[in-house]
Amino acid sequence: MNALSDEAKFIIESKSLRLELEIAGLDSLFLHERTLPEAVDQLLVEFKNLVVFENPIIVDKQNIVLDGNHRTCALKKLRFNYIPVCRIDYLHESAKLKYWFRLLDNVRDLDLLRKVVQDHKGALEPMADIHTMERRLAKNSVCWGLQQGDFYAVVTFGKDLVYDAVSAYDMLERIQDQLLETGMKVDYIPCRYVREKSFCDCLKEREVILWTPHLTKETVIHAAMEKRLFAPKSTRHLIPARPIHMNVPLRWLKEEMPLDELNRRFVSFLEHKEMQHLPPGQMVDGRYYEEELFVFADPTEPAA
Repeated sequence: MNALSDEAKFIIESKSLRLELEIAGLDSLFLHERTLPEAVDQLLVEFKNLVVFENPIIVDKQNIVLDGNHRTCALKKLRFNYIPVCRIDYLHESAKLKYWFRLLDNVRDLDLLRKVVQDHKGALEPMADIHTMERRLAKNSVCWGLQQGDFYAVVTFGKDLVYDAVSAYDMLERIQDQLLETGMKVDYIPCRYVREKSFCDCLKEREVILWTPHLTKETVIHAAMEKRLFAPKSTRHLIPARPIHMNVPLRWLKEEMPLDELNRRFVSFLEHKEMQHLPPGQMVDGRYYEEELFVFADPTEPAA
């Protein structure tokens, strides 16, 4: 990957993190998760009817896509050449790696879940309480947890079946798919929900939370560079600052031109926009943003 000079980037120095905005070649990017086909299909329809690419995807310095896997996949399917990116230092302490837990509904019998795990040569090991389960999960990144009411267990497999974080998530996905065939339903929830009393108090008797395996940034980087993809909805990256509403003309992303030339056009395009800095905790276009925002807009027309 040939790094661009600072003159070919639009740079924002946020309070906690440097944001480097640029156009990147789609073929240079590394995904780190498999995508959900239905989500990609929806984006394919949307992109065919759009004239601008609104918000950049988030990538690290090695071109690993941290946020925007589905948009990247959709543009590749549509044979685009480029995509707007916001490049960050992933290893900076302000960039947080969190997880998506699985919320199973319509679990009529926990023994059925236990049987499916056993069919895949796994075992459920009951834990005394949530804290005991957490400590066990923190020590072993290839096992995952199970929570139903006051019942807690750790799900383990032999090293010949689950030997690293990617294979642990693959096993979780296989078991999840088999459970769906029995009539159970699955939803993806931020891992922090298990800390919220209001959420836990509302859990139904037939709902089970699957705690996904612990990951590290180094694990994500290593797997992505080896092109080994995690199961969909494995990671949840929290970035402290985010640029939005860049609205790059979509036609630019299909053009055949040198990347440096395209980025000079891109930087000039952003320099002619107005940029509003908003603190965390804003509602923009019906979406709540926890992070610091840099909102681009076309220059205000002078009054007649």
